[in-house]
Amino acid sequence: MLSLFFISYKYPRLDKACSLAILAILVLVGGLRDRIGWDYNSYTNWYLKGTRDDSVEFGFLFIMKIFRYLHLDYKLLFFTFSFFTYLFAYLAIKKYTKKRSLPLLLYFLIPVLFLYSFTYIRQYLSVTLAFYAFTFLVDKKYITYVFLMIMGISLHYSCLIPFIIFFLIYRYEDSIKNYHLYILIVISFIISQIGVIYWLSLLLQDSHYLYYVSSEAIPVPLLKLLIMNVMGFLVIKYFDKEGFQNDYQRYLLLFYVCSIFFLNIFSESRELTRVYIYFRIFEIILVADIIRYSIRNRKFLLIGFILCFYILPYFRAIKIDSESTLKDEFKFIPYKSLLFKIS
Repeated sequence: MLSLFFISYKYPRLDKACSLAILAILVLVGGLRDRIGWDYNSYTNWYLKGTRDDSVEFGFLFIMKIFRYLHLDYKLLFFTFSFFTYLFAYLAIKKYTKKRSLPLLLYFLIPVLFLYSFTYIRQYLSVTLAFYAFTFLVDKKYITYVFLMIMGISLHYSCLIPFIIFFLIYRYEDSIKNYHLYILIVISFIISQIGVIYWLSLLLQDSHYLYYVSSEAIPVPLLKLLIMNVMGFLVIKYFDKEGFQNDYQRYLLLFYVCSIFFLNIFSESRELTRVYIYFRIFEIILVADIIRYSIRNRKFLLIGFILCFYILPYFRAIKIDSESTLKDEFKFIPYKSLLFKIS
């Protein structure tokens, strides 16, 4: 994938072909995986035995019932969700920027975007649906926007949060200044060190969501929080200095800062921070611009920081997965593909 990016950078006319090649790799790796993902077995039993048919979002249940009615293999269900997850990410990138290869590469390198899509298949399709849907809100195609967001909500109710926040930021973007963003990051980080889990546990006392705010919740490491906040300051500073290349980017910056806000606020529970993924995905467009700027201007220190920011967490995620109590057959490594079985 890295070589495809360098080809597209050196020969811009080949960017479309390179981006399609990267998309194909994502689909092949993610869509044709075999028994990989923490919830793989749960989804398989769910599909075959209907174990959670009475408690799932109606959109996903509708899709499962169609697959069952047609007697389709559960592996095709995983492939379908992966295919459309990566397709909507590609379609959104295509509308946000003319240079698609690098954002797709960043999508692959961010563990909570690509690797975790192997597990949270419903939510991650909702994430890329929302990512794509916002382009229609900016283009004032409100019916299409609402339709796509309702599709996302029907797959995972958490999509209701970006549905509301997208509209609020679209409506009030002019009144938000960059210094507000710095303040928001600082205050939310301070709150992250005070904690909100106790108050949420009182609010969700009789809910099945109580697990996410219980004493069993796993916090986000402080080092990760610090690095994410530093990266947030860096991105804001860059666009403060260089400005925006198009009208979209101002919105994307605000959404990206929302991701840091949610990560900070809910940092006591990794499960709760999953809402931040709806907003972090916009990072791949913003940081792609910073990387291209750094390469053009030979900002080697900045390039080094960004490389570490993406590559180290990627391998750390694989290491954590390999050391988890999960059965070996569901882990990322060794990677298992249906293609190998066919051959």
